[in-house]
Amino acid sequence: NKLSSKGCAAEDVLMAEIKAQYDKLAAEENAKRKAEFEANNPVYMASKMINEGNFQGAIDKYKEAIEAATSNEEKGELTLSIASVQYRKLGQATAARETARKAASLKPGWGAPYLLIGDMYVGGARNCGDDWGSRLAVLAAIDKYQTAKSVDASSADDANERIGRISSAMPDKSEGFMRGVKEGASMAVPCWIGETVKIRYKS
Repeated sequence: NKLSSKGCAAEDVLMAEIKAQYDKLAAEENAKRKAEFEANNPVYMASKMINEGNFQGAIDKYKEAIEAATSNEEKGELTLSIASVQYRKLGQATAARETARKAASLKPGWGAPYLLIGDMYVGGARNCGDDWGSRLAVLAAIDKYQTAKSVDASSADDANERIGRISSAMPDKSEGFMRGVKEGASMAVPCWIGETVKIRYKS
């Protein structure tokens, strides 16, 4: 740049040689800085990998971030990010539920893990046996949403909005009567959910 300001032409052999050396050094330095940034920012890399469709790679990066985290609260948030990828991107509901439970244990008083588990139950309700089984899965989801707002007041709006969306899919009283199931009875939800719920009927 200094030589150029003094009138040296870009086509000059010496100028061309200097520029080529500079471009090479600049590329090497930029690559070094990029590698250092990526190594020190696994959460950024996880987000980037999700956008690229590399979901397992993103999980691995979140795990790196968990190892470097200094508080259980941060570990819990990162663990829930893994659960979200497992469920929403990889369809691994059972594994995602266990991961979400771990996140809840790392960060007590946090409703987000229970909201995610409730979402899993809603998403899996149609594959939970017959219509009755699907409605039991809805009750299990509502229980998780209720748990979310009971442990974390900031989750109440999200939980109530979800409950409002699915309340019409609760068990029907007439079907319960036909099955001889009284309100308040405990029943196990079929399929992978496996939760025990107390029967409530939609009004």
